[in-house]
Amino acid sequence: MYLFASMAIAVIFATGCASADSESKADNGTDKTEKTETTDTKKELLQTQMDFTADFSTYYGPIAAYQAAAADEATTEDELNTAAESAKKAADEGAAKLADYKLESNLPGEQKEAYTKSLDSLKSYFEEISKSLDASAAEPNFDAAQKHFDTFQSELEGIYKEADLNVPDMAQALS
Repeated sequence: MYLFASMAIAVIFATGCASADSESKADNGTDKTEKTETTDTKKELLQTQMDFTADFSTYYGPIAAYQAAAADEATTEDELNTAAESAKKAADEGAAKLADYKLESNLPGEQKEAYTKSLDSLKSYFEEISKSLDASAAEPNFDAAQKHFDTFQSELEGIYKEADLNVPDMAQALS
């Protein structure tokens, strides 16, 4: 009887150990899948940023150049007017492109939706730049436009932090 009880305990112990080992292997498989998905998401987010900045730096650049020219006391009135015209044209074209822009990305649904939503703030930024330059090319007030750009930046910040990536300075990335 003692031998039978010892054998039963040994069988139960062996079965329990084998079950725990298979659960551990299953957990490792899940961890690897999650790590792969996270890595894929990070890569896709960075690729999306590269594609997006390539598409829109041509519109942001002239605005930044105008702001630099306006801040430089050596800029002549003609140079400032030329820079203002270029910035206005770029702002109008940027807003128009964003009105019809479809984000080409393989980001997961929620992240793609959040990225797409942030583009509304960038569109508003371009529209405000245009309005400000219409009001005064020599001394436009870009406060409202800057608020929209700050909103755009902060909306993207959440996406990058969620993916555990450094948040890019989009003003610098678009320049």
